[in-house]
Amino acid sequence: MQDSSSQPPVPPPTTYYPKRKRSRWWIPVAIIGGLLLCFFIGFAVFISIITEGLDNEKPVSVRDNSVLVLDLSKGLPELTTPAPFDFGGQNKTASLRDALQALERAKSDDRIKGLYLKGSVSDVGMAKLTELRDALMDFKQSKKFIYAYIEASNKQQYYLASVADSIFMPTEGMLEFSAFGASAPFLKGMFEKIGVEWHVQQFEEYKSAAESYTRTGWSEPAREELRALIQQRHDMFVSAVARARSIDEATVRMHLDSGVYTASDAKEARLIDGFAFEHEVREKMKHAAGVKDSSQSLRTVSINGYLSDDLAVDDAGTIDRDKGIAIVYASGAIMPGSDGDPFGGDGIYSRTLVRNLRKAADDKSVQGIILRIDSPGGSVIASEEVWAAIRDIRTRTGKPIYASMSDVAASGGYYIAMACDTIVAHPATITGSIGVILSIPNLAGTMGKLGVTIDTISMGRSAQFMNPLQKFTEADKARLMRMSQPIYQRFVSKVAESRKKTYDDTRAVAKGRVWTGDAAKGVGLVDVHGGLQASIDLMKQRLGVPKGTKVPVAVYPKQKEPIEAILRMIGLDNNDEDDARIESEVLVQALVSQVAGPQTPWQHVYEQMPVELQRQVRYVGAVGAMSKSEHVLATMPALIDIR
Repeated sequence: MQDSSSQPPVPPPTTYYPKRKRSRWWIPVAIIGGLLLCFFIGFAVFISIITEGLDNEKPVSVRDNSVLVLDLSKGLPELTTPAPFDFGGQNKTASLRDALQALERAKSDDRIKGLYLKGSVSDVGMAKLTELRDALMDFKQSKKFIYAYIEASNKQQYYLASVADSIFMPTEGMLEFSAFGASAPFLKGMFEKIGVEWHVQQFEEYKSAAESYTRTGWSEPAREELRALIQQRHDMFVSAVARARSIDEATVRMHLDSGVYTASDAKEARLIDGFAFEHEVREKMKHAAGVKDSSQSLRTVSINGYLSDDLAVDDAGTIDRDKGIAIVYASGAIMPGSDGDPFGGDGIYSRTLVRNLRKAADDKSVQGIILRIDSPGGSVIASEEVWAAIRDIRTRTGKPIYASMSDVAASGGYYIAMACDTIVAHPATITGSIGVILSIPNLAGTMGKLGVTIDTISMGRSAQFMNPLQKFTEADKARLMRMSQPIYQRFVSKVAESRKKTYDDTRAVAKGRVWTGDAAKGVGLVDVHGGLQASIDLMKQRLGVPKGTKVPVAVYPKQKEPIEAILRMIGLDNNDEDDARIESEVLVQALVSQVAGPQTPWQHVYEQMPVELQRQVRYVGAVGAMSKSEHVLATMPALIDIR
């Protein structure tokens, strides 16, 4: 056995220190930096593509023996706003003024041999349609041809097409030639079934917006005012078609009673001139334009393309650059606040409109302002804001402001018009509707049908005022009457002051009644008949501009370049006087809509609706949104669509 003392000593235990890892702090920094770099590179590429697209935008060169094309299938807006990401203006819709300018220039342009009317007419009111038709009649005085091609025509399209020297349809085409009329649903029976009772307070008998809730048919005052509108349009249509087609008016009325026509029946009734497909019509126009080379195609140019041609600008004659005119457009429902859409959204925003009016007034080259109104009304507060601003501008600058009424300028639309020096309305304008209405649903009956009971705790008699879940008391109704009557009285008083009438005389033509522009002049609500061009001529006359002398015309709101609008959307170029917030979601929505189209079933349903119904949906949505914050609205209950 070995001696333990001879064994080697045991080494002391050692402490293990793990190898220290190097810090990787640079990884997240690199990732974030890379993402930022990619973003800026992508943004730079995006901007360069846009800029390149803008740089490539070149005016159209109009050649000899060309034909001007008028296509209203996308409507005829008062003011064209650029669509998001529509660089080059390929999808731009020609405005009313664009069309009027093009027709005026083309009639004396030797390169333009004629006009081609094509496409359906969608969402255009009678006032704008008639002013455009009158311009077509004036174009015909140049002895240049007008050909029209219709496949499935409505009355609006035929109203314009009747001006043409020749109207062609394919053999299987259809022509809607039905008499004018109107219809509306009445929901009283449905509300009775579900226990809803409406309390309506209207000022006065013609303010019939709530009749669809409380009646089974129109009241006599409502029927009277609607019949007057329908009768006027019916008579205008009959007279115009009879003159254009050399048919007596009695025969035209007989044809309207028959309704829809096939192409062969329309030919037999002398409503069209012949059968042809579009390519055959183009061949006929090529021959009429003097093109003898059979291998050469027809040269056509759109309204926008023609106006972009420098040679189409008529600078002949004297120009008085010291007597400039500004046209400030106000289209859509009237709403408070500022327009947050950099491309220009639907509707009239009071702060935005006031800002545009003041910019026009402060422009030293502008001596007169035309407020072009196409609005059924909206917010009373917003209308009052615009009214006060117009009065202030007139007093402060001394510059005349004329109201030019388009298809409709009623309720709030008339409210802002009456602040102007002079009101110009087309005979077919829908205006007036000077009245107030309150309609409040009571659901107490519905609760009873469902077996629901309501209990309350109140600190005073006003706590349950107009509670929709309880029966309205007579005291509640009386109080509501006392609250609402002064609103109507102030409206009438303002009209009386602006029209230099007594209160009683004004009230006699108010009462919530809707008037045609023709009838409104007869009762003193407007000063003179005319459309947009007539308003410009009247303003020139007011400024002492000799007949035949041209003046510069500035347009507000100023149209933003697409690149500027996009920079505003992302907050890099917001030079407005106020701090109006531009939602970045607008950019996202615009990108998504361009790439993927409608994203929800409701959007898909909306896209499939007729254009006229889309207008109604947008209008009802705007009114509903305003009603959440506005207690009083000065607006028409719906957009009147007479067919």
